[in-house]
Formats: sequence, C-alpha cells, structure tokens
Amino acid sequence: MQQNLMIIFAAIWLAMAAGSYMLFQRGTDVARKRRLWPIYTIASNVVIGAVIVYLQPPMAMMLGLLAFMVPLTWLTIRSTKFCDGCGNPSRSPFFMKPPEKCSHCQRKL
Repeated sequence: MQQNLMIIFAAIWLAMAAGSYMLFQRGTDVARKRRLWPIYTIASNVVIGAVIVYLQPPMAMMLGLLAFMVPLTWLTIRSTKFCDGCGNPSRSPFFMKPPEKCSHCQRKL
C-alpha cells in the first residue's frame, strides 16, 4: 500500500511535468498560459506538500517546509510573466519584482 502511494505520487508528478512542458514551453496561447500558470503552480506544490506529509518527517521540520512553500509559491507565480510576442515565460532572477522584458526576444512585457 505505501509503495503504491509513492508510485501514484511519482506518476502524478511525471504527468504534471509533461503537461507543463507541453503547455508552458511548447504552447503558443499566451492567454491560456497566464490563466493556467497560477493553478499549475499551486497544484504542483500541493503534490510536493502531500509527499512531504506522506514521508512523515519530524513535526517541526514538516511544518517548517510546508510554511516555506506558501510564500515560495506566491513569489513564483508573481515573478513569472509570459511574453505577448513569443509566448515564452520569463522569470526575474531573485523573485523581488516581475521581469520587465522578455528573456528570449527582449520585448517589453
């Protein structure tokens, strides 16, 4: 049972990774990317959080990791922008502010 659950987590994670690649790296619909990016980011971090809970680390470590994931998720969503010109994602290097120009085509975002 426990091994099956870990296999299920791995299958979900691989499916999300493949879907992410197809949608956010290869896809061309910028409006869809902008709409689905927050949902995907939250869902992937929920899966990571479920694995952390499943592994049952010491309580203080588990709560610390889960608490750390919340602002990290918000900063990831906030610092990722999609270019209207080429459709590629651009991220600011230190999460402090959203990028101002596309890292691929140098167009203003």
